[in-house]
Amino acid sequence: MLTAFQTELAALRRFIELLQREQSALINSDVNQLISLSEEKAQQAEQLSRLGLQRVNTLRTLGVATEKSLVEKWLLTQPREISETWKSLVEAAKIAQELNQVNGKLIETRMQNNQQALNVLMGAANKSSVYGADGQPRALQPSSQRILGKV
Repeated sequence: MLTAFQTELAALRRFIELLQREQSALINSDVNQLISLSEEKAQQAEQLSRLGLQRVNTLRTLGVATEKSLVEKWLLTQPREISETWKSLVEAAKIAQELNQVNGKLIETRMQNNQQALNVLMGAANKSSVYGADGQPRALQPSSQRILGKV
């Protein structure tokens, strides 16, 4: 069981490092880095999912239910190295979760900023357009001017 915990912990630490690189790329608006990281992140997440499933199956094979309290009770009967590795695994999972949430918020903020910029640009483009969609010149009339002869 120790080897399974250590393998999962090592994978989780690699994932944390990946999330930190993603965060840096988000902050620096490094789109090329983000594209590269997205594929790697998907692969790492898939590997973590497989390792987690293996852990759950191994614990069940040992007769340990996967509820937190039951795992902690089981850990009391295990060598100290196993329980310490488990604690490190739980702590790393919390760190990964927090990083992933922060990165999600950074992405959301970036998307909102991009949408606002697009809205401003589209509004400016529509107002200053001197040609219509058909390529013909448009007459520009300030909206505040009254047309002569109208009351």
